[in-house]
Amino acid sequence: MKWKINNKYTKIGIMALVVIILSILFNYRLVHKTEYQEFTTMVKNTFFPIIIGFVLAYLLNPILNFFEHYLFTPLGKLFIKDDKSCKKFSRGMGLVFTITCLFLLIIGGMYLVIPQIYQSLVKIVTDAPNYYNHISKWIMSLGKKNSELSEYLLLASERIYSQGIDYLNNDVLPNMDKIIAGITSGIVGGLKLVLDVILAIIISIYVLLEKEVLVAGCKKLLFGFFETNVANQILSGVRYMDLVFGGFISGKIIDSFIIGLICYIFMTILQYDYSVLISIIIGVTNIIPYFGPFIGAIPSTLILMLIDVKYGLIFAIFVLVLQQIDGNIIGPVILGDRLNLSSMWILFAILVGGGFFGVPGMILGAPCFACLYALVGTLCRRKLSKKKLPLDSEDYYDVDYIKPDSMTPVRMNRETVKKGTGVFSFDRHIKEEALKRKAELEKKIKAEFEKNRNEEDDEKDQEKDHEE
Repeated sequence: MKWKINNKYTKIGIMALVVIILSILFNYRLVHKTEYQEFTTMVKNTFFPIIIGFVLAYLLNPILNFFEHYLFTPLGKLFIKDDKSCKKFSRGMGLVFTITCLFLLIIGGMYLVIPQIYQSLVKIVTDAPNYYNHISKWIMSLGKKNSELSEYLLLASERIYSQGIDYLNNDVLPNMDKIIAGITSGIVGGLKLVLDVILAIIISIYVLLEKEVLVAGCKKLLFGFFETNVANQILSGVRYMDLVFGGFISGKIIDSFIIGLICYIFMTILQYDYSVLISIIIGVTNIIPYFGPFIGAIPSTLILMLIDVKYGLIFAIFVLVLQQIDGNIIGPVILGDRLNLSSMWILFAILVGGGFFGVPGMILGAPCFACLYALVGTLCRRKLSKKKLPLDSEDYYDVDYIKPDSMTPVRMNRETVKKGTGVFSFDRHIKEEALKRKAELEKKIKAEFEKNRNEEDDEKDQEKDHEE
């Protein structure tokens, strides 16, 4: 006699096993906290270049496709007759140009942007006393109109300035040996980071070279371990995630670059200081939806107000206008409606993602929630279709409840709710009887109205006949 496996109990057993394993891991984390942190650190350090390599390959893939399909494939067909050799030529040359663009971007940032940022930071530190004197003079000028406000602001500025000087004299200078040791360890960490970046670039090159083989292998595993319908649904979901993430990330990068460039041109025309530093702050923070423009604009405006209050106010107005242009013109043209989410859900995703994962969570929270929203919506529509219920949300706006026997929706009757009938499930029959009585009463009133109306018409006809 063969032993048959019951799918129901198999699923229950697997779920119980998973719960037990998770409980053991959670207990181990609580008891062996130090060992757990060391283990997680080792895992993070091991997989960091691999994850960065795959992410980098995903970001560079559109550039590779551009070079490969629109430049080197037509060029290869002119000189190479073999399709396989032509494909290798286009892939190799496209990858060379893609990596070249990446290195040009990195080297350009190191030699053009970083020195400008360093000079701006040094200038901010060295000009701090001048900024303090400028603010003090501006506060003193307010004394003519409002002496109490000027005295309060002057005391606050003196306290902040004195605390900063005390921090430099008491904390920074006496602990220079520790700071130098920290810098040394930071240099070692920086060298390790450079090594991880190099490894990530090498991994991304291999991933881009063999991307079709990797995708085919993943599909093979997918169809091997899952049922065909489930595997097809997973593939469809992955394609949707690629559409959402790829379009959102690439579009946000392009949009933020344009915003930063416009900001740099504006500040260069008006000959503002720290134009490169502030433009990078505005451009980078613009990647974060909704909150990003405010996160970048507030410190930038404060930096300019240290130089001159008028500069800060003009820049604040410019950023406000620029964000309106970005939100209504530039952003919709580049991004479109990639997320297919309302503003409320995007705000919710940013807050939750930022609360759990910081800045990366604020950037990726919206596309992650968009994918989760689409998954839940798909499962919900499938359940509704099986029950033969409406699929659109608009059809449920005025629905009070659905009858279990006929699966027909009942529209809301606020009179019975006000009277307290039909509020709970055990009170439904009272509400249904009230609705029936209301419908019968309306029919009776309508019938009596029609009867009276007909009688009046008959009387009018008789009067006309009598007059004739």
